[in-house]
Amino acid sequence: MNKKGFTLLELLVVVLIIGILASIALPQYQMAVTKAKVASILPIMRRWKDALQEYKLQHGYYGDDDHAVYPDGSDLGVNWPSDWKYSSSNATCGDKTNCSNDYWVCESSSGRGNIVCTHNLNDGGFDITMYQPDAPDYEDFRDKITCYADGDEAHKICKALGGKLPEDGENEYILY
Repeated sequence: MNKKGFTLLELLVVVLIIGILASIALPQYQMAVTKAKVASILPIMRRWKDALQEYKLQHGYYGDDDHAVYPDGSDLGVNWPSDWKYSSSNATCGDKTNCSNDYWVCESSSGRGNIVCTHNLNDGGFDITMYQPDAPDYEDFRDKITCYADGDEAHKICKALGGKLPEDGENEYILY
């Protein structure tokens, strides 16, 4: 008998090899998807940061207590993408500072021009923060965009974005 075909053992070996390759590739794929979602917020943060710097050039100051002015998106000429929603409503976000989409929840921190975007993970979460250039109480992070990690997965994401921990830092990575 000269039958051609695969034996059950050969098929099981192939399925085992495919399973091993998939178990290696799947976590890398999930990290790449997460990194892409996280990276999507960075251009928005840069836009707010640049708008704040332009605001200072025009007005001579950033929003602060001395001037009782805290610029929002309308003052800065910055809008969120059209798929973002304002707070918990279904209205488009436009130039508001408290916005969210299905991945991020962003808000202005203490009305000081800092923007904080948060995402929760299984073992914690992380924040991407754009600090105002003269942010009080945040000398190490003024004029920086950072990634604050809470949990192992968040630390991996912040590192994957190229974040660097300051010498005395434990959880807040400086992205740029």
